Amino acid sequence: MASAAPVTIGQSSTKIRLRDDVTTDVSVVIVSYNTCEMTKACVASVIKHKGDLVVEIIAVDNQSSDGSAAALRDAFPDITVIDSPANGGFAYGNGIGFEQARGRFVLLLNPDTQIYPGGLEACVEYMDANPKTGIMGPRVLLEDGTQQSSMMRFLGLTQFFFIIFLPSLWLRNTSWFGDLRYARLSRDEVNAVDAVSGCFMFARRKVIQDVGGLDTRFFMYGEEAEWCSRVRRAGWDIVYNPAIEILHHGAASTAHMSEWKAVEMTRGHILFLRFTRGPFVAWLGTLLMALRDLVRAPFHILLAITKGFRLPQNSKAWWARLRFELGALFKLPKGQTVVLPHPDKVRK
Repeated sequence: MASAAPVTIGQSSTKIRLRDDVTTDVSVVIVSYNTCEMTKACVASVIKHKGDLVVEIIAVDNQSSDGSAAALRDAFPDITVIDSPANGGFAYGNGIGFEQARGRFVLLLNPDTQIYPGGLEACVEYMDANPKTGIMGPRVLLEDGTQQSSMMRFLGLTQFFFIIFLPSLWLRNTSWFGDLRYARLSRDEVNAVDAVSGCFMFARRKVIQDVGGLDTRFFMYGEEAEWCSRVRRAGWDIVYNPAIEILHHGAASTAHMSEWKAVEMTRGHILFLRFTRGPFVAWLGTLLMALRDLVRAPFHILLAITKGFRLPQNSKAWWARLRFELGALFKLPKGQTVVLPHPDKVRK
C-alpha cells in the first residue's frame, strides 16, 4: 500500500481515481465484513438476475475474520475479490471498489441484500432515459414482505429539536414535525428526494467523476447522505424508484443497538452536519442530541433500578451515546484519517 499524508478536516477525502477503460454496463461493488454466507447469496443473486447486461462484480473484504474473501474466490472465480489493506469502514471499502470499476454505472450494494429479476436492467433503462438522475434507490423489502423506508431527508437542527420535545413517533413522522423518512410521500411513485438508503445506490459514472466518492472520513453511518448532498449540489437528481425492488436482510454486520453502534451513528450525524453545514451547526446539533438523551435519563435510571441496578442493553447504548455527546461538545469529531491505497497496489 502506497503511503500518503493523513486526511485533515480541510482536505478532500473523496477523490476517486477512476479507470479509463469503460467496458461493462454495471459495476457492482459489495463491501463485506464478516457476512460470508450473506455476501455469497448477494453475489449469486446478481449473477442470476443480471439479464442481458454486461456486469462485473467487485467484492471488497474489510479484513473479515470469517474467511469471506477465500470463500468468495472459491465460489465465484469470475468475480473480482479484493482484500482491503485495512478495515477503514464503509466509505473506504467502497472507494477501493469504485477505483477498480469499469462500468457505465456503479452500483453500491450491501452484502445483506439480494437482487430481484429485471432489477438491474430496469435501473439502466431508467438512468438512460433520465440523464439528470445521478443516483437512484429502489423499493427495499424486508424478509417478512414489509417495506423498509429508503427515502431520507437531510438531517437538520429542526429534526433534533422535535425528537427532544415530541415523544410521539407518529407526530415526528409528519411533514410539520421533521418527517425524516418522507412519511407523507407515496412509496408507489417515483420521487425526487434528498437521499436514498446506502444499501443500494445506483450511480452514474459521471457523478463519481464530478463529485468523487463517499467521504472516507466517515467510518460508518452518514456517508451516504453526505454523498447525496454533494451530488445534489452539483446539479444531479437523487431519485427513489419503486419499480426496482430488492430484498434487504437488514443490518447484518451491526444487527443490534450496541454501545458501539449508538456512538458511531451519533458520530455520523455530527460529521454530516460538520461537513455540510459547518462546525457551529454541528456543535448545536450535538447540544440538541445531548439534551435529548439527558431528558431521558430518569427513564433509564428507573429502568436500571427495576433490573437490580443493572442497565439493560438499550440503556447501555443510551449511556455510551450520552457520554460521547458530552465529550463532543468540547471537541467535535473530525472523522478518521485513512486514505485509499493506490489502485495498482491493492491485492486481488
